[in-house]
Amino acid sequence: MNDEAHKSVPQPRSARIAEVLLIALVFFVVAGDPAPHTNEPHYLCRLKHYWNPAWCAGDLFLDSPEAHLTFVWVFGWVTKWSLAATAWTGRAAAWTLLAWAWQRLSLRIVPAPFAAVLAAALWVSLTQTAHLAGEWVIGGVEAKCFAYVFVLLALRELVDRRWNRVWLALGAATALHALVGGWSTVICGGIWCLETLQCNSARRDPLRSFRAMLPGLVGGGLLALVGVVPALLLTWNEPRDVVAEANQIYVFERLPHHLALLSLPGAEIARRLTRHGLLIAALWLLSSANRRLGNVDAGLATVTRFAWGAVLIAAIGLVLELALWSHPALAAALLRYYWFRLTDVAVPLAVALQVVALIAAGLSQYRSWAAWGLVAALVAVGGHLTQICRERLVNPVPPSDRRMLDPAAWVEACEWVAENTPPDALFLTPRLNQSFKWRTGRPEVATRKDVPQDARSMVEWFHRLRTIYYAEVDGELEPAPSLAHVGTERVLAAARQYGAKYVLTDNRHPLQLPIAYPNATHANDTYVIYRIDD
Repeated sequence: MNDEAHKSVPQPRSARIAEVLLIALVFFVVAGDPAPHTNEPHYLCRLKHYWNPAWCAGDLFLDSPEAHLTFVWVFGWVTKWSLAATAWTGRAAAWTLLAWAWQRLSLRIVPAPFAAVLAAALWVSLTQTAHLAGEWVIGGVEAKCFAYVFVLLALRELVDRRWNRVWLALGAATALHALVGGWSTVICGGIWCLETLQCNSARRDPLRSFRAMLPGLVGGGLLALVGVVPALLLTWNEPRDVVAEANQIYVFERLPHHLALLSLPGAEIARRLTRHGLLIAALWLLSSANRRLGNVDAGLATVTRFAWGAVLIAAIGLVLELALWSHPALAAALLRYYWFRLTDVAVPLAVALQVVALIAAGLSQYRSWAAWGLVAALVAVGGHLTQICRERLVNPVPPSDRRMLDPAAWVEACEWVAENTPPDALFLTPRLNQSFKWRTGRPEVATRKDVPQDARSMVEWFHRLRTIYYAEVDGELEPAPSLAHVGTERVLAAARQYGAKYVLTDNRHPLQLPIAYPNATHANDTYVIYRIDD
């Protein structure tokens, strides 16, 4: 195959629409759980609070500065309706746009009917099963979902070396999510630099190339500032010791599974490195197989280079973590930038397109193995999607509620709160809950999921968690199983310290406080709500 052949293959509009809809259907199967999804309360509650500051006023997390202002400005107005409607509207928009962007990229590289659909299914399946640091694209709605739309569009333009469009698309991605767009920009910049060196060897003028793409660089840079500036302001003018403490909290306490992989248990490190290492090895083998088959395509090579760039960034992250093992402050200051994020998306993307390209090339040459390869790919993605559907049928609980002891009882308790407590009532709630604000519209003192992004609020958040939920066990601070296990004296002291009027916890260890719920008209076998009297 060659690039000119790819460019000359027409596709009827009806076929393009059908492929986009099928890809969106794949995305729905993967992440079409009942709302709220895992991260949706975390992000969408912030949008609602930003557009209506009276909603959940007094919540430390919601009152903290916003890191994704573009997403808030563009999408936050939807929260004036219900949060569930916001989630499904956002999902539909994100999945449709991602499907459209993916179809454009895949068609340019593998112009075979419905190849884009199979490639998309492979992409999301591999992202879920062979990730290194837990990054995903298809899930609950948040800013990065829309940022990845522009990354895919940038890759599509990169295939044809339309650099001005590349930089504009990456600027838009960065405006929506500084790290997703920022790391993608670094890799694309590296690709340009490598090609510039090759141009030098061929006695071409690199300055002419740079001047030609200057409008895109300026426009993309201005767009990127919309996302970068709010992120920089999160630590602006804060004392160094506060920033350093916040960095270590963020990297080593709250998000080591994303940011400091080598600090995880040994078995977990081995599992992650093994599965992602196998995926990287598959990328190399597939690239070699396509070259041997004569399936040399600049577009396929481009997305593969992008994936190798992401792998290089992840490798640098691992080296930094090892090299700075005895310098946690410096390590945290560097590792907080998600060095492992993009490899989880880019390597599955390249592998999926390499697989589909290899199968398409083999079928065009009437190779018998290509038919078996197609069957194997269909069985693999079909099995993965079927397993997701089976698990959803067996456990149709929204992902944000799955950590609760009894999700149905949890929802009932939240409904009582929404109907029977003042809108400004501050609550102490279970440490691992994710959906209390979503379901009640009431502020919380602190939860593990809802970590503020600015340095000062993050330090305060961590102090609250330790004060309320942790106890010393054999000389180490460990989280208590629940607020009920903390004891009446500590719970009452924490409630008075932070101004909480109610305590929602499970009933395994009764507290010596007035019970507001359950009561004569409302039963609940799992959760109890205590009232804090002044």
